Amino acid sequence: MGTSCEAAEESDSSAQPLRSHRLDDVSFGMLCSTGERLGATRTLLDAEYSRRLLLLRVLVDEVSSRPSAIGPLAPAHDAWDLLARAQRQRPEAVHRLLMDPQTGLWAAHVLRRLRGSEDGDAPLWSDVGQLHALAAAGAVLAGVDFRILVPARDGAVLLPCLGRAQSAATEPWGVAEVSAHDGTARVRTQHDGPAVDVPRDATQDAPGWSGMRRLSVSHAGLTLNLTVDDLARYPVIAGTAGPDRLDEAGLRHWRRGLDRAWALLVEDHRESAAALAAGLFSLVPLPSAERFRPRSASASEAFGCVMISAPDAQVADDEAAVELAVTLVHEFRHTLLNGLMHLTPLADDCPDLFHAPWRDDPRPLSGVLHGAFAFSGVARFWRDRSARDSGSARERARFEFALWRRESRATLETLHTHPALTATGRRLVRALLADIRSWDGEPVPETSLLLAERAAAHQRSAWRAHHMAPDEATVRAAADSWLRGTRPPLAVTEESGGDVVTDPAGCRLDAYAHLVRLRITDPHAFAEARDGGPRPKDVTPADLAYVAGDSDTAAALYAEETSRPAAWGGLGLLLGHRGVAQRPELLRAVSRAITRSSGQTPPPAELADWLARAWDGDGAHSGSGSMSQSARCSQSTA
Repeated sequence: MGTSCEAAEESDSSAQPLRSHRLDDVSFGMLCSTGERLGATRTLLDAEYSRRLLLLRVLVDEVSSRPSAIGPLAPAHDAWDLLARAQRQRPEAVHRLLMDPQTGLWAAHVLRRLRGSEDGDAPLWSDVGQLHALAAAGAVLAGVDFRILVPARDGAVLLPCLGRAQSAATEPWGVAEVSAHDGTARVRTQHDGPAVDVPRDATQDAPGWSGMRRLSVSHAGLTLNLTVDDLARYPVIAGTAGPDRLDEAGLRHWRRGLDRAWALLVEDHRESAAALAAGLFSLVPLPSAERFRPRSASASEAFGCVMISAPDAQVADDEAAVELAVTLVHEFRHTLLNGLMHLTPLADDCPDLFHAPWRDDPRPLSGVLHGAFAFSGVARFWRDRSARDSGSARERARFEFALWRRESRATLETLHTHPALTATGRRLVRALLADIRSWDGEPVPETSLLLAERAAAHQRSAWRAHHMAPDEATVRAAADSWLRGTRPPLAVTEESGGDVVTDPAGCRLDAYAHLVRLRITDPHAFAEARDGGPRPKDVTPADLAYVAGDSDTAAALYAEETSRPAAWGGLGLLLGHRGVAQRPELLRAVSRAITRSSGQTPPPAELADWLARAWDGDGAHSGSGSMSQSARCSQSTA
């Protein structure tokens, strides 16, 4: 497709297509920030477009060298030539088509299939043939006359950026003819059978046609245009089911929610809004999620796409608008970092797993870096809100700012000395750290700081109780000492690492922070939960008592809940023993070892008192709540 395509033909690999396409220092400096900048976004968009062209060129060349991969369809170069014709006629339409997140997901998936690193549920030719559907969509958008065969699945033909034609055909993997003449496009899935006409406005539904609808919201001169991608063939998160088609009521609900969230972003976070308006392209809608726990996701190959749960219709409009706005910022920052990582590596391979305070599960180094980049922006968002909001909204913003400033800084401080970071990765981390440290002097009420400290400690303790496995020899020695009635061995103070053993049952470990949000925002609902009424999922009476400030009751209740690993975390914190508070996994493991040996379970509080004696007067340190470089990974589960 013009000079861009000629440049692409010089590359023989899709794995390293953009090493020569570098961010200039100004753009990189803008990206190394807790804020979102339009200039950096535009630079990444240009780079991503070049990458898409290269991926397509490599794909066409690989398919052309393997004629069997195309099945009953025309040669790949025929589809490429049609796409090139469309680009010459309407380059902006083809640019939009190639930058569609589904194009990125499809191209990456097909290249992995061609190279044997991934399987698929469709015949290879059907996946490869989406190139022909892409060319057909480009030709329709450009108003080019054409005729081409494309894949059909259960009688459905998906034309990227346009919509889906559905016929009565039942063949699971068939072909259909797409054609256009004098501005009229149609899809025919059966020879001499009825055709489905593509409406002039393809976003509208018509007989046999489901349009790819768009949401456009404007405020104070800034417009956000998003495709509502509820027809996607390639999931943003591999292995997940595609979204359900939104009905008209659902579409209206999304439009109202986006209207309010966009107005808030433009009015109070305009620089971020300008970047989002340039770099967000599509929205994959998910059903409403639990209050204060919106579901969202993004993917490296789906630049500009966000999966987000619908705004909560059961909460006040202001709360829903803020929640959607911060979620958009959060996921957009993942998109930005994905774009940077397509240009240059930020870390070398690293086998270790780490604690990430925004996740329930242990994370690889790249995942922690992603989260730190995203949540440093979340901290900035709440910092701005705490200066603008009032009443309970301001109280919540102060708590969120204190929490995410604290957690982002702690994570970045762990990362910035890690030897697996590249020079670019270190530069990014240090710039983010400098941004966050510049907020140190900003006043935050002591109450907010204390709640943030407790929420961070509670999540970390629960995480350790689920995912850390202390040294078995140390555990056995401690259990034997308890059973003999002697002092705990000093070894428990010296062993501060252990294995990271992912426990899939470790879910919703943010119970303390979740309840703080509820208590601030909806004190009536919090009081009802304490009185035995409805309470958030996986929250226990002990958690409610702890957040309410009733520490004695909370400790007693946690002691009754020790079949639940996270209860050991809360119990250790409330008992307040040095070492034990930071090592709930050790307390839990010793208790289980004693029970196995003696058949009797020791009283948790007594065991904690006894184990804490190991630290008395010896000056030993119990170790960090974060995983060290030497922490070992395990694929087994607790």
